[in-house]
Amino acid sequence: MGRRAEPDWDEIFMQAALQPETWLDALDALARHTGSSHGQLIGVGGAREIPFNLVTNFAPGLVEHFAEQGWGAETQNFRVAASNRHVERGYYDPVLHEDHYDAVMPGLASLEYVEWCEEIGIPFGCQTNLVIDKFGVIGLATLRNRKDGRTTADQRRRFASGATAARRAVRLQEKIEGEQAKLMAGAFDAINVSAFIVDARGHLLAHTSGAESLLKSGDVRLAGASIDAAGAPLTLGQAVQALIVDDGFDHVRTSLPVRRNRPAVIIEGFRLPRRDWSLGKLPHAILVASGPKRDRSGVALYLSAIYRLSPAEADIAVRLFEGKPRTQIADERGVTPETLRGQIKQIYLKCAVDGEAELMRLLAPVLG
Repeated sequence: MGRRAEPDWDEIFMQAALQPETWLDALDALARHTGSSHGQLIGVGGAREIPFNLVTNFAPGLVEHFAEQGWGAETQNFRVAASNRHVERGYYDPVLHEDHYDAVMPGLASLEYVEWCEEIGIPFGCQTNLVIDKFGVIGLATLRNRKDGRTTADQRRRFASGATAARRAVRLQEKIEGEQAKLMAGAFDAINVSAFIVDARGHLLAHTSGAESLLKSGDVRLAGASIDAAGAPLTLGQAVQALIVDDGFDHVRTSLPVRRNRPAVIIEGFRLPRRDWSLGKLPHAILVASGPKRDRSGVALYLSAIYRLSPAEADIAVRLFEGKPRTQIADERGVTPETLRGQIKQIYLKCAVDGEAELMRLLAPVLG
């Protein structure tokens, strides 16, 4: 039989970069083409916004169990140990496989992870690093059971071919995620809103020209990558923390004293709708020092930036907040009641609310 036809890895992985929800499909394609049971994309590192571990065809709870046991340390994990050994020698992205795992296993402090891999059926496989930067590491791997066997040279060649495209895709997705804060800041500048945009660590990603004036005046200070200022009932730093901690708030409000007898600056902070996962560079929260003008176009842009509503959805949200009945909204917008119901469902979904009453409470700090 002839060699299996090579998939178009660029097409497969670039689609994943543009539509992150399809990453599992791309990883599954790589696993199948290399005769493996599982494909894996993992992101780790203290500076990475949201550590992630995507594994195809894995039973629910296995990834969580791995994290709970702390098996990501090189003293426990032969895959991490093999990677670190090569990175220390200046080899950042070779394809590592079972021979490399065998070489580091005698030096492990514990065999618990090794035994667990046997138990759940992933003792074999191969891997490579896609990214090593200040945010941490993004790795690509295939995981194999005893029936799959150890990887062959041809399977590793196929894996390397897919990894080349996956590396380009990861870089593209990181670039797209990194640009979102700048685009959001531009939208706020267009409606004369002073805003700071932070990531899930509370680090400043972007800010508007109005926010730059607050930094230059000293009303807000930038310490490293974080913003802070005196305030009541919360300092600006405390407001940021309240928005980024797991059990924190979706909305905060505080007042910053300013100099030269000017009025206090009111800061409204909003946690953005969270996505299932990201490569670590998405905006997480917005802190606004001056709200939009109360004209419909300005507020619609504001809602689009905060909750990713389409212009039509933002306009509908404003009309709902104004107390207009749905029949009137449908008539004013020239759509059927069924179309309007579908649009309102999308608004609820994007704003992560269960109904109109909860939506009104969410919008009150913006539109009230």
